[in-house]
Amino acid sequence: MTLQPYVVYNAVDGLLGGDNVAYFSFHATAIVTIGLLDGIVQEAVSVGGLTRRRNQVTALVTGAIVTAQAVLFFGGDWRFRDQIHEAFPNRWDFAAYSSTTWIAMALFSVSVGAACVSDLRLQHRLITRASLALVVLGCLGALVYTIVSFASVTAALLSPDFSFDGWPYTAYHIALATAPVCLGLGLGLTAMEVGIQALLKTSRDRVLLWRITPLWERLLAGSPELSIERDLSHVGLLLVRAPGAHLYRRYVEVWDSLLLNPDQSLTVSERTLINAAENHVRAIPAAASIVTTLARPVTPRQDHTS
Repeated sequence: MTLQPYVVYNAVDGLLGGDNVAYFSFHATAIVTIGLLDGIVQEAVSVGGLTRRRNQVTALVTGAIVTAQAVLFFGGDWRFRDQIHEAFPNRWDFAAYSSTTWIAMALFSVSVGAACVSDLRLQHRLITRASLALVVLGCLGALVYTIVSFASVTAALLSPDFSFDGWPYTAYHIALATAPVCLGLGLGLTAMEVGIQALLKTSRDRVLLWRITPLWERLLAGSPELSIERDLSHVGLLLVRAPGAHLYRRYVEVWDSLLLNPDQSLTVSERTLINAAENHVRAIPAAASIVTTLARPVTPRQDHTS
């Protein structure tokens, strides 16, 4: 889709040597991508994973289609003409070349769509079901696109007066627009949720790291030998990679300091902060804290002997 604007297409084609080589490269790359994506989806929904034979069949089919495209593209003269940019020109060699892409898309749509439908019944998470439903909708759009394309190119070959308009034109462009959008959303939705959850956790790590650092510095000032954690500047606290690891080490060293020097004083807010860090490190809700005794206004020695 990115190559459709002539400004982009002409620039890429010039880099590839001209003569519409970008047209062939686009389709060949699309075929390989479709084959890989089909393999990924089939692998995800297969209980025992894909067999070696299935992978070999996919590779052979993909290679055969790309080879057929290369023969039709470099063996014909239509690639040197402006006619290449028409939707359905009245040429059998161009129709055969285009059909190779449509065949791959049809196979992809049926294979991936069927796999997602079968897996949809087994999923219980709403976001996973929504992702699968979007992929199925995208596959349906791709299938409609291929059917309309096959029918239109056949009509163009049989009738020189063929005009691509009316409801086939509308269905073609609706499918062409919705298929990649639905596929992109469906394939990225679950990953986006995982990314957001990871971002939220990292943000919480960084906030707690920032908050616990003054307490860690105060408690470890008198016994620096207890610490293996490296010191970080204020900027480092905000930019350091894996803040969760630093948070965990400082949390553990705070506890070590309290166990070895139980007479150190803690405010209620500091005890609450230690609770929050422990709940976060152990990934349990704050309401189910397993160290609620720390919130009591007593000394650390009393906390561990009560």
